[in-house]
Amino acid sequence: MIVYLTCGPRLALYLDPNIDAATRKVEVEGSPTLHEILADLGVPEGLFAYGVIGERFVKLDYHPSPGEHVRLEVPVGGG
Repeated sequence: MIVYLTCGPRLALYLDPNIDAATRKVEVEGSPTLHEILADLGVPEGLFAYGVIGERFVKLDYHPSPGEHVRLEVPVGGG
């Protein structure tokens, strides 16, 4: 199945984009979680905290559907 992962331009080097400057088309077997997909791509643990699909937030244990576009977001901190 194909999944599309997008992130901000400063972190795009970790995804090795192949669609545009910040989007990676990934072909995966079965129904892996976002965490498993990122690990298979060699993305450092903890770099991304969650995903956004449309206006819905998803955890990294989410299993994306075929053709789904997931925007990856970094951890945020507040003061």
